[in-house]
Amino acid sequence: MRTALRHLRRVAVVLLFVSVPFAGALVAIRVAPPVHVEIAGQPVAVKPVLGQDTSRIQDGALVRAEHAHIGLLDKNVGVDISADWNRLIPSDKQTRQYLIALWDDPEPEIDRIQSAARHYMIGWSLVGFLVGAVVAGGVAVLLRERRRRLAAYPPEQAELIGGYNRRLRTALVATAVAGALALDAAGLATYLHHDHHVVTSSPVFNGTTLEGTEVNGLMAEVLPFLSILRPRDTFYDTVSSNLEAALADRRDLRPHGDTMTFVFAEDFEDVNGMARQVGLAAKLMDADFIALSGDLTFAGKPVESYIIDTVDYYSEERPVYFAPGLHDTQAIVQAADASEWHVANGQTQTIGGLTLLSAADPRISLIGDFGVGDVLRDANVDVDTFIQNTIDEACATHPDFVLLHDHLLGQQIAKAGCQRVAVLDGRSFQFLGPRRIETADGGHTYELTNGSAGGHTTTEPNPGAIRHPARFAILRYSPHNHRTSYAVVTVFPDASVTVTRRVGIGVSYADAVARSSGSGAAK
Repeated sequence: MRTALRHLRRVAVVLLFVSVPFAGALVAIRVAPPVHVEIAGQPVAVKPVLGQDTSRIQDGALVRAEHAHIGLLDKNVGVDISADWNRLIPSDKQTRQYLIALWDDPEPEIDRIQSAARHYMIGWSLVGFLVGAVVAGGVAVLLRERRRRLAAYPPEQAELIGGYNRRLRTALVATAVAGALALDAAGLATYLHHDHHVVTSSPVFNGTTLEGTEVNGLMAEVLPFLSILRPRDTFYDTVSSNLEAALADRRDLRPHGDTMTFVFAEDFEDVNGMARQVGLAAKLMDADFIALSGDLTFAGKPVESYIIDTVDYYSEERPVYFAPGLHDTQAIVQAADASEWHVANGQTQTIGGLTLLSAADPRISLIGDFGVGDVLRDANVDVDTFIQNTIDEACATHPDFVLLHDHLLGQQIAKAGCQRVAVLDGRSFQFLGPRRIETADGGHTYELTNGSAGGHTTTEPNPGAIRHPARFAILRYSPHNHRTSYAVVTVFPDASVTVTRRVGIGVSYADAVARSSGSGAAK
């Protein structure tokens, strides 16, 4: 009987030891602090909740039915989200207009929240499991080591040593068992937690991006009066479908062998829907990277940085090489850095078999602070110094391409003739395309100037559906012989999309359009 009890006790101890890591994993998920992500330049706290079948914002002010399911545990996982609504939903009408463009296409930010929740669950459960395993394993090793040492003594000495501090050991064992049981109880309570909520959709949200959301408390009174709600604009959904159709059979634009493809765009100025198309085109063409020559935003405020997430989401995190323009303030540059974009530093970089010198515009516009004119990005680097520094770097490294914002500055750099293929730039409302530039040594090079990918014809902000044709380019480059060709994607205000034939960089844009019209451009 005594032997059976001893055996049962050992089994119970083993089970207790085995349960500790699993209980630790569950408790870690429950007690760990929330993870923080930035959305539209504002910090947002994300906290997954095991057993919850809804996602809740601001302690349930907004409740949505989205949640995940862990098949291994057969448990739902909801998410609690907290943010400073005074900053995320500002009263300023113009800033709110920027955010409407974001809410018309919330997928990139939803993806970031979901990704943060996944990393939280995996990371903290692993931490809890490992800590529990280390503690349980450490205790087991100590017990085994003590028994091994006692076995080395004669029975009389072993009994004497075993009796020493018996009460203290008994107290420690009892405390450890109680702690393990408490941890198991907390883990079991976490696992058994069940928070089921039937979402009662608020009619005020019907036809908007918040359809299917329940609004409670003061938020129910405030939201309708913030003028942020409107029927969901499906314009860019239609554009995306048309873009996919236009590029479906364009194998001639995709990388092949050692050739490379990259998407070149300029001047979104908060047109989030066109940032989506540029990212999508890069994905559809399996582009090696995206080159952006500036003016991502209009005012350069942190709230406008959502456009960076949009490019990343639709391009599936392809590398982005970014030459900031006049409207890209330090806040936007920092956001691009945080997203691991390759921000221009005035030095030549190697991308596969291609070399690229990218340089940030030396000026920053004051328009975001309601000022007039520009200030220098670096007080020690004026426009003339910038041009000379860029020429010096180009002549020292002979990059294939030079990427910058302003075509007036780009033309001066191109004339030095140190780039192998072309200068890529913008700051032109019209797509000028490639132009032959005579160089100082009597040769020639090319300057390819992009138009506004946001469809702008003035500097007035318009973050919604485009009112004028929006254009960007897809370039194909062969490192073997430096042969370069391009095609132009045009999105029209009626949501139609055309893509010109791929032509050599020596062919003007007007000729490219004429050739495409003759053969029938993809639509």
